[in-house]
Formats: sequence, C-alpha cells, structure tokens
Amino acid sequence: MADLKISNMTSAAAGTALEDVLHIIDDPTGTPINKKVTVGEMLNALKAPVELAAGAVAITAALHSHRISITPDQGSGGALTLPTPEGGEVFRFHYGGAAIDAENITIAPPTGVDYEGSLAFFDRDGNATSVVASDNDADDTITLINPENFEVTLTAVSATKYHISGYVNSDTAPTIG
Repeated sequence: MADLKISNMTSAAAGTALEDVLHIIDDPTGTPINKKVTVGEMLNALKAPVELAAGAVAITAALHSHRISITPDQGSGGALTLPTPEGGEVFRFHYGGAAIDAENITIAPPTGVDYEGSLAFFDRDGNATSVVASDNDADDTITLINPENFEVTLTAVSATKYHISGYVNSDTAPTIG
C-alpha cells in the first residue's frame, strides 16, 4: 500500500465517520510536514468561533468564512470590511459584548458589491419591530446603531452580491445604504 497514490484509492464518500483519519500536509508553502487528523478534529477546528478585535477588521474567507465571528463591545466604533464574495461563502457575525454597545458597527462590502435581503429589527423596549431591507445598490454599508444584540449572516451568491439575513436588537433600527 506504500506505493499506492492517494488519487488511486477507493473513496469512503458516504461511509465517512468522525473517527476516520485524513492525510494532510501541514505548512505546504513553508516546510511541508505529513500529518494526520480525524474528520471530527478537522470539523471542530474549522467550526471554532473567531473573536474579532474591537475597531477596524478586514474579514477574510480563510479565517472567517463558515465560522461565527464574535464582535466585541466597541470603544470607538467597529468597521468590518468584507472580502470580494465567492459563491457559497458564509459570514456570520454575533454580538459578544456584555452590555449595550455605545458605538455603531458597520459592515462594508468591497467596491462594486451590493447586498440583497433584509434584517429584522427588534426595539430594545419591546414596542416596535420592523424589517430593514436592502435597496440592492452597490457599495451599501450595513450600520448597526448601538446594538444590544445581533446576528447578521452574509452569504455570497455571486462575485458582486451578498445576501443579508438576521436580526438586530437596539433602540435604533439599523441602516443599509
């Protein structure tokens, strides 16, 4: 079996289990090292949440796609800049602050990229709810105004469009524009 190429091996496909072992090459662009990982270990590592820093953060597909990004209390406003979308990427942002944030958080796409979809808004006093929809114009920015809680999901549907969904709890409705 030592002379068998990986590409010539039989696929486990639907029979894959969490304890199955995969061959990986760690650090392929630096000093490549052959290693093993179980399917379960790999899935857990790829699902681990990412804690974002306060302030401006450049979101990347390699670190943030298909993972929950926890957004902290902001000292002077948070600015999340999205990468150019590639179909199928999903970015999920959750509020991880301990109290109502006194600063806004913006989520901006790259130039020429637009949003479609909407966010549900729940007034923190419980006396108003609404839906804030995108106008589908390029270069819109999502602004979460003094959020108390939120979950915003952005799904790349093409190289020029993100679909928005989620909710925001605050005293002021978010804006998309």
